[in-house]
Amino acid sequence: MKLNRQVDDNRQFLGNALTDEELELERQQNENAKYSFGTKVDDEINDGAFERTETRDGTKVTGKYSYSDGYVRRTVEYEADENGYRVVKEDMEVIGDGPQFNPDGQADIAGSLIGQYSIKLDNSDTKQHYKDIRQ
Repeated sequence: MKLNRQVDDNRQFLGNALTDEELELERQQNENAKYSFGTKVDDEINDGAFERTETRDGTKVTGKYSYSDGYVRRTVEYEADENGYRVVKEDMEVIGDGPQFNPDGQADIAGSLIGQYSIKLDNSDTKQHYKDIRQ
C-alpha cells in the first residue's frame, strides 16, 4: 500500500478528506513530536552485530544504523524532514570471509526500552538453545 497525499491541496490521506482542524492538529503534532531510541546487538556466537539509533525533534529525524555479518560492516547515517529521506553518510568495509561460529561466545543485547542482557549457548538442554546470563 502506498501512502500518498494529494499534491494539489494536501487534504487527502488514504483517500479520506482531512478537515482544516485535522490538518492543523497534524501540523502541531509534527512540529512538537520528540523521541529518541537506540538498540544494539553484539553477537559473538554467530559473529554478527547490529546497532541503530534515531532521534526526532519536530519534523526532523536523524539516525544511524550499522550491521556486520562476518563479510562486511556497513554504517548508514540518515536524516528525514520536509525535504524527504536522505542518506548523509554511508560506509562499508570488508571484514572477513563470512561469519565464524563461536560456541563459547555470548550475545549482548541492549535497548533504550529493554535495558541490557546477555545470552550464551546452552548445550545442556535440547529444547532451549540459549540461556539468559543476566546477573
